[in-house]
Amino acid sequence: MRKVRNIAIAAIICVGGLYLVSIGNAKPLAPGLRVGVLVSDSGELGFAGTIQRAAARLAVSDLVDQKIPVKVELSFVDVGTSENEYSRAFAKLKALRSEVILAPIESDSARALVENNMKNSLPIVAPSSLEDDLGSTRTRPWLFRLATSPSQDAYALSELIARTTPISTLIVSSSLESSRAQMKSVAFGLVMRGQQVQTLNIKDIRAIAKTKPEAVVLLSMEESLTFFSALDDWVSEVPQIYLVPTNLADYSTYPWAKALKGALAISPRADIDPTFKSDLAKALGNQAVNGPRGAAVLALGQRTYDAVKIAADARIKAKTGDPEEMRTAISKALNAGEKVFNKQGFADQSKYYVFRYGGSGTFTQSSVFSPN
Repeated sequence: MRKVRNIAIAAIICVGGLYLVSIGNAKPLAPGLRVGVLVSDSGELGFAGTIQRAAARLAVSDLVDQKIPVKVELSFVDVGTSENEYSRAFAKLKALRSEVILAPIESDSARALVENNMKNSLPIVAPSSLEDDLGSTRTRPWLFRLATSPSQDAYALSELIARTTPISTLIVSSSLESSRAQMKSVAFGLVMRGQQVQTLNIKDIRAIAKTKPEAVVLLSMEESLTFFSALDDWVSEVPQIYLVPTNLADYSTYPWAKALKGALAISPRADIDPTFKSDLAKALGNQAVNGPRGAAVLALGQRTYDAVKIAADARIKAKTGDPEEMRTAISKALNAGEKVFNKQGFADQSKYYVFRYGGSGTFTQSSVFSPN
């Protein structure tokens, strides 16, 4: 009996020893990260939801393929189109225990998200251009922007105009608050650079027609079509026309398209990874990537993809998923060795594409411009 018992004890010790060895050699579990994505599945921007979902999922798939030691779990919630829906969407992401949130792509819903995030603040990464009044990391230490803000774009446009040395510039804006805010930024930038500036509302057709500026800056969206239709002969006489990203479109089907010949527009440089472009095209269907919104689709997709990867990298570098540690790690994110965010959490963007219109109403990239 004693011999049998000794053998049994030895076996237990042996098994126990193997268990301890296996524990000692076991690799630590990859940290988990819950990312909540506020997507646009409804309203005027309803087309964007599909892009956001596809890009975020591609990021997670690539993290797995690249054996990055973090397990990302995605939660998609439609942000909605009203204040009540905005609040419910945010509450749902909180209930899903999201640790990082990808902001909506539209400023009003993003503003509601920011206000709802004031208590127990989670890191928020915005993959699209949002209004400046949402704050910076100076006032919202958890808000990070991957796209340039309207004020950054206005600064760049002012610098581009000033370098072409026109003496007088007319800025035409709509009545929308966002358009008027951008008008003030461009006007201020030009005045500071010694330019003569006049501002008019886009509906003041008669007043606009009486002016003889050396340059015109158009800050509008749909109303631009009526503007060009009513003033195509006047536009043709203006030495230089400048458009903003919201007006950068194919106008070849309109009878006044030739009036835009020589017009310039700038858009923040978007570095699209060729592999990502191919993968996103497969996920969405080539038509979405090559269609009228192709450039916007790719830019939004790339930044959504980048936002997930930045959050995953931050989770690896943070000791825990604690919001403060995650915010600190995200603020230090790098891309090709360069900082992604500046000290205020805005995109550290220094270069823009310059597009030039031909006589057919279509545009091509003419150069890369740095306002710094």
